Parts: sequence; structure tokens; C-alpha cells
Amino acid sequence: MVDEVFLQNAVRIRRTYLKMTNNMDLYQKKAKEIVGKLDETLIKIDNLQKVAEEDKKNSVVGNQNLLNDLLGILNDIDIEGKSLEDLVSPLNQEIEKLGLEEQELYRQIKEKHYDLTDEQIIESVKNRLIKENLS
Repeated sequence: MVDEVFLQNAVRIRRTYLKMTNNMDLYQKKAKEIVGKLDETLIKIDNLQKVAEEDKKNSVVGNQNLLNDLLGILNDIDIEGKSLEDLVSPLNQEIEKLGLEEQELYRQIKEKHYDLTDEQIIESVKNRLIKENLS
């Protein structure tokens, strides 16, 4: 049987994982908002392209307002990209951290309980997670 301290660590890792997955709805909602803003930005770019083509037809050269508008749109894209990165980066870091904790826990269990098979270790942890209603 696997030591209680190891089982408690497995329970903690699983709880953290489940908490993160429960927050996925929030992340998904924010990501959809960002995608919506990016879609709006694409519409703005299309409108600027139409204005530029119209100006070209009318032999208008070097419209500074058009250039400023384009720079503003590019800045908006940069801000939204950073916002999406800020949203996803902590989640990725937490997932990586949990993965490393899980690997380290498994290594410690194997070191302490070298006589147990992988299947016995998995079954022991699985039973504990079921007991804690975390399966």
C-alpha cells in the first residue's frame, strides 16, 4: 500500500487540476471576447483597405489619416494579442507545474515502494481519489 503522505499529495494535485478545469469556462469566455475584438479589428482593416483603394482611384496620394488609422488598428491587435497571452500563459504554467509535481510524486512513490508494480501504485492512487470523490 502507498504511504498516506503520497496519497494526500495525489489528492492535492487532483483537486488543483479539477479547480483549473472548472475555471476553463471563464478562460473560454474571455478568449471568445478577445476573438470578437480581433474580428472587429479585421472589419476595420477591410474598411481601411476600401478607403485606400478609393483614394487610389481618385489619385489621392499619401493620406496621413489612413496611415494613422492603420497604426491604431495594429496597436489594437498588439494589445489584444498581449491580452490573450496574459490569459493563457498562467494557465499553461500551472498545467506544466502540475505535470512536474505528478512526475515527482510518482518518482518518490517508486523510490519508496520499489516492490509495488505500476498497476498497484495506480490502483492505490485511483482508489484514494474515488474515496475523496475526485475521480
